[in-house]
Amino acid sequence: MLFVNTLKYSLPLLLTLSILGCGDQTESDKRPVKVIHVDVSPLTYSTLRLSTELPGRITAFKEAEVRPQITGIVKSRLYQEGSYVQAGQVLFQIDDTSYQSAVNSEDAQLKKALTSEKNAKKEMLRYAQLVKKKLSSQQIYDEAESTYLQAKAEVAIRQAALNYANIELSYTKIKAPISGQAGFSEVSEGSLLTSSQSDYITTIIQTDNVYIDMQQSALAFYKIQQEFKKATEENPIVPVTITLEDGTIYNQTGQLEFTDTQTNGSTGTVALRAIIPNPDNSLLAGMYVRAHISMPEARDYIVVSQSIVVRSQSGQPSVFVVDEDNKVVKKSITLGSEVDNKWVVKEGLNAGEKVVINNLSKIKNGLTVIVDSVTKHTTETASKTNIENESSTINPDTNSKDLD
Repeated sequence: MLFVNTLKYSLPLLLTLSILGCGDQTESDKRPVKVIHVDVSPLTYSTLRLSTELPGRITAFKEAEVRPQITGIVKSRLYQEGSYVQAGQVLFQIDDTSYQSAVNSEDAQLKKALTSEKNAKKEMLRYAQLVKKKLSSQQIYDEAESTYLQAKAEVAIRQAALNYANIELSYTKIKAPISGQAGFSEVSEGSLLTSSQSDYITTIIQTDNVYIDMQQSALAFYKIQQEFKKATEENPIVPVTITLEDGTIYNQTGQLEFTDTQTNGSTGTVALRAIIPNPDNSLLAGMYVRAHISMPEARDYIVVSQSIVVRSQSGQPSVFVVDEDNKVVKKSITLGSEVDNKWVVKEGLNAGEKVVINNLSKIKNGLTVIVDSVTKHTTETASKTNIENESSTINPDTNSKDLD
């Protein structure tokens, strides 16, 4: 009985609350939609000279492996390991006793041959006079002439033998073929050297200038070639700068020196070589660096901050633009080089368009917004910089190994 009475009084109350609730929902549905406020920035062109970043390896400008040209015992080492040596400087002295003896012997043989030649010449001239006076036969003169010519040939043979002996004697002084930094000595006094040995006894590296050897994918290289074809200069100099492994920027600027004429069939890459000054010998052969190859000339580009670029689930980049009616338009774009914290836009945007720079998570395509302020897009850093770094790809939306 108590339960029935409770239910009797509760039903009117529940109905009243339900009606009131429905009334509140209707009121909330009639509230105006909240308008979103945004700031925009008009796009302008920035003048940039872009660059491509590639991994590179330092190679010595000149490198010589010093080997003996004769067989002998090392008598002494005449240079200090690690020091700078001049071309022609004596590095090692080989025991020259036997080679000097050979020179003396050949010299004596030459003198003997010269004496024989002199006598044969006199004999020939004497018979020549006798033949003129008809006091000797032509046959005797011919034999004398033949003897003289043989003696003359013997002199030439002995002279050549003496020259060869002198050359071998000179090889007992092992000299530096080029100027540069001499490396460790691989032999010591008393070591036996042979003329046919494959092991070098020291190395000399010339590093006043060094090479930077790089590999570029054939496709990316083709794109760079197209950029160079558009250059206003006929043969533009291509500056190259490098960054060390720890991020330190090297204080010298080089230039692109050489590109290979064919693609490596196994890797699909093209070899490039740059040359860069190394006055302090701080760049050592074998070091790995990041090389920045500048494009042929500065051009005008549209640059946007990375913070205003949004991406779809598939990774397609886009930005929001406000039109003349204050409506938001979502525009797909094609990104190019990375410049500091900005992207170069290759396609999709034009100068003068107003891009949204805040409240990006609250807006969508077709939404009407209120523009609070119009600020100049932050491109001063890019426009004042002659050479900017490009990411390791020409287009960040394509395969990231394009330039590697």
